[in-house]
Amino acid sequence: MKKRTLSLCAYGLALTLVMYNCKKKDEPFPTEPDSELVKEINGIEAAPVTLVQPAAVTTTPSSLTASAQATEVAGAMSSLSSGTVPASVQGASDNIKAALSPTELNTLSTLSPAMVGAIAAGGALPPDMKAIMDKAMANPALAAYLPKMTLPTVNGKAVSGGRTGAIEEVEKTEGIEVEDACIQAAQATFDAVKARLDATKATRDAEVAAAYNTAIAPLTAEQASCTSGIPATYNALRTAAQAQATQALADLAAAQSVIPADLYATLRAYVNIQLLSLLSSINTLQAADLKACSEKTAAATAAAQAARDANAAAVNASYQEALAKATAKKADLVKSCHNQGGGN
Repeated sequence: MKKRTLSLCAYGLALTLVMYNCKKKDEPFPTEPDSELVKEINGIEAAPVTLVQPAAVTTTPSSLTASAQATEVAGAMSSLSSGTVPASVQGASDNIKAALSPTELNTLSTLSPAMVGAIAAGGALPPDMKAIMDKAMANPALAAYLPKMTLPTVNGKAVSGGRTGAIEEVEKTEGIEVEDACIQAAQATFDAVKARLDATKATRDAEVAAAYNTAIAPLTAEQASCTSGIPATYNALRTAAQAQATQALADLAAAQSVIPADLYATLRAYVNIQLLSLLSSINTLQAADLKACSEKTAAATAAAQAARDANAAAVNASYQEALAKATAKKADLVKSCHNQGGGN
């Protein structure tokens, strides 16, 4: 009888343990992920981005500087009618005779008004005349009488005349049963964080686009303003150059009867070489200034684009970093659904 009683007690204890284990296994999985992990993922933000500004475009203006020797000769030529030849005038004559052949001097002294008009209108020197001018400019003694021009620059470079990615979707965690309430909550938490990060990125992308549009908005009007006064400026210089040559030739004509014939012809060549040099320089600088206006616009546009691209890259990098953190934290949320409560 005693043995039977012990057997019944043992059986009762075993049944109790079985029922306890079954109850524990039957407990449901949690419906929410770990609250601390939820707090951590909700605290993830994209790092702030400071937008960079377009690099400044630097420019320097063109210039045309008259020769001091040429200015002295021009002033002295008015006294030729007295029959006296000033030393500066004689020096200019001697230098040009030494530098150029008689044929070249004759070509220059008989320069036609039609050719002057064509060049003053912006035309190029005829090949034979250009060859003479190139020879004169290469001669240091003659070059001292010619104007010096400085080309405009844009960002330190001289301007010569002439005509001028999508964001990938975050992969779903494999092996997750979407019907599990806790896992669904983890996914919803992640989706909300991602939506917030997406909204932040969209706002910053709009700021980048707005900054770019602001930078390029005035460029067209600035270029128009830059070019608008150039033709009138250079037309005035052409008029002054031609008036100066006309006065010098008039002074020579008044003195023709009292100065040697070869001096007269040489000085006419000198006056015309001065005029051609001035007109050619004016044409070159006008074309260069007009081109500099467009190059400044192009440089400013390129700078704005570079700033825009750098800003967009910074915004995207900040977004991707935050999204990577959120994705990693999402995996922790899912793990917490398995590690809490049931199934242990």
